Amino acid sequence: MAGKVPERLNRILLMVPFIVANGSATVDELCRKFNIDRDELVCDLDTLRMCGVPDYTPADLIDYRIEGGRVFMTMADYFKRPLTMTREEGLTLLVAGHALIRSGVFESDGPLGTALDKIERLLSVEEQVELESVAERIDLEMNASTGSWMDIIEEGLEKQQRLVIDYYSYSRGEIAERRVDPLSLLWSRGCWYLLAFCHEACDTRLFRLDRIRSLKLTGEPVEDDVTKFEVPELIGEYKPGRKAHKVKLRFSGREGRRLVEEWPTAKVADAPDGTIAVVLRTKNLVWLSNYLLRFGDRVRIESPAELRKMVKEKARALLKEYGSG
Repeated sequence: MAGKVPERLNRILLMVPFIVANGSATVDELCRKFNIDRDELVCDLDTLRMCGVPDYTPADLIDYRIEGGRVFMTMADYFKRPLTMTREEGLTLLVAGHALIRSGVFESDGPLGTALDKIERLLSVEEQVELESVAERIDLEMNASTGSWMDIIEEGLEKQQRLVIDYYSYSRGEIAERRVDPLSLLWSRGCWYLLAFCHEACDTRLFRLDRIRSLKLTGEPVEDDVTKFEVPELIGEYKPGRKAHKVKLRFSGREGRRLVEEWPTAKVADAPDGTIAVVLRTKNLVWLSNYLLRFGDRVRIESPAELRKMVKEKARALLKEYGSG
């Protein structure tokens, strides 16, 4: 009755924005538009009651009701306006969309394929080249997660040999070569990590395997005194030093909680006016300024002033790039 999973997913992804954009829709209209009967429609709508945004409490899940033959939807206001995406996020969406099509989840001649084709026609030659480059890096990361890096790391651990890696730093947004002495392989929060002594930082560091671009054994022995280390209670947990910036943010909607998922030590508080206050500490403001651009006017930077200035400059540059400034 419910149909194949890809067909239902396609249908639901189109149905929700259609209902929200129009305020409501009749049962007959929805059945006719999506070529389903009333039972299939109700089944799709019931599925939505298990969908939502973090923290995935009942107050965050989509809901619906049928009154007088019309379908009304609540807790789905984020479908009322298009997502505000950066150029990097747009390219990422294209790559991810093509990956879903190649995997068979969506059909190449379906709504997703058509939408991706339209977006690609708007890209310049340079952007198309960048898109292919991103796809190659993602293929590399997928290979890393299947064990290609783990085999080399395990050999380094067994032979006590130093490694040299090209590593993408999320906080700095750059790739740099690191010479490291491997200490352990760790699994946490859905990712594999290499715990190693980094000779550039002169300290132990965690390296996510899916952010390693290249890795090889050097044949050099690890240092004898690099033997003691502590495994963090939470992999990826950040313990800031004295020079770290204290950042205070205020979000106009619950989407600000997304930041906590990527930054576990951030503190969140609900304000009486309905906004969400977020406090975190970081040594590097570059990654945060890039991240906050996606929220547009839905976030206010209370401190530090340096971060506020960085975001404004990046926003002006983007507007100028797209001819809106």
